[in-house]
Amino acid sequence: MDALIEGPQVQVRFVTQQRQYAIPETAIQTPARLRRYGLSQIINLVLQNEGETQRPFDFLIDGEFLRTSLAEYLEEKGMSTENVLTIEYVESMLPPTPLSSYEHDDWVSAVQAHPAGGFLTGSYDNHVRLWNKQAECTQILTGHSGAIKAVQWLTSDGDSGSILSGALDRSILAWEYNLSDNSHSVLYECRGHTGGVESIALNATGDQFASGSADATIKIWTTVIPTVSDHIEEVTETRKKRKTVKEDRILKAPIATLSVHTGPVSAVVFNPISQETLYSGGWDHSVRVWDIENNVNTTTKNCEKVVHCLDYSQHAGLLASGHADPVIRLWDPRTEDSSVVKQTLSGHQNWVTSVSWSPSSSYMLASGSYDGQIKVWDIRAKGALYTLSHGKGSKKVFSIDWSNDILLSGGEDNQMKIHKMQDMASHDDA
Repeated sequence: MDALIEGPQVQVRFVTQQRQYAIPETAIQTPARLRRYGLSQIINLVLQNEGETQRPFDFLIDGEFLRTSLAEYLEEKGMSTENVLTIEYVESMLPPTPLSSYEHDDWVSAVQAHPAGGFLTGSYDNHVRLWNKQAECTQILTGHSGAIKAVQWLTSDGDSGSILSGALDRSILAWEYNLSDNSHSVLYECRGHTGGVESIALNATGDQFASGSADATIKIWTTVIPTVSDHIEEVTETRKKRKTVKEDRILKAPIATLSVHTGPVSAVVFNPISQETLYSGGWDHSVRVWDIENNVNTTTKNCEKVVHCLDYSQHAGLLASGHADPVIRLWDPRTEDSSVVKQTLSGHQNWVTSVSWSPSSSYMLASGSYDGQIKVWDIRAKGALYTLSHGKGSKKVFSIDWSNDILLSGGEDNQMKIHKMQDMASHDDA
């Protein structure tokens, strides 16, 4: 401890939102030469953490992670040791670890990890692929006539389950698969969009899903498999409009159509707590909140750029959106102000194409961009926490998904890449 108190001192008040690591917030004299490691030692000493119970911490001052000594920070900001610094400390997140990458025949445009293990990918080769926990490709689903833009798990018990896929052929297919006998089939085909399907979102109870399309509409569907009588009626109606529907597929119609966007709808996502709340983003530069029970657009938030992607965090209560610029925007959907962005995150060099919140933290967010990079953010700070390269030559990133401790990504390099993330449960305010 003596080594920690040598040299010029500065008064520091340590604060944290992680209550399990809270210490008294009174100002204490701290050596100005200390960096992260020395400051972590102080916090651990006060908490009486020893040996394996010691925790590494990061330190935030005015929204910036401290990456120098306190003395260097004060000099850079033109401050003296007479100033009292308020420093927020958070448990450190270890750098993401690259695990593996897997080649596809074309661009990987859609990815989703299952919380219980396993992965889904959609590609511009018109195929959907299923991968097991060991990242072995177990099924290749062939049925679309256009590039896959969205994939969504419906059910999975390990050896069997069902999924959804949406494509530029304007259709959504529901599939069932069985790994034990290596079989799969189309349960039903959703028809109704007149443009490519860009996004699919399943509600929390799994009985409805939404789709966003280039035709500027959102359609709401049930996951109930249509009966044969429904099939006959829908096939008769559909064949009047479209002669190329495969005769052996059961067709499904939407239960509602939401037609307020004035351009392609690129992203849809349900609120996992409020079953009837849906969020959407589109080329009309808007982020919209919907009451799907009454099919009403309740709130519209406008910005200056096309919206490419959207994700909602039930922990933070915030929407994150990526756009046709390098900026990520954070919105509070509970406010009625139509144009006020709660926060922006800057650091990418090209369009932001995919965003995914940590499943267990209020603060951690990942983003993918046309600049070929994936960034991991702590939204309490101004800059990215970590930057990952998706591949050589700055190949575009099209889709990412953060599930448990896995960050999945797909892009222009024809690769599905898997990174292991630190378990973020300890970063919440529990």
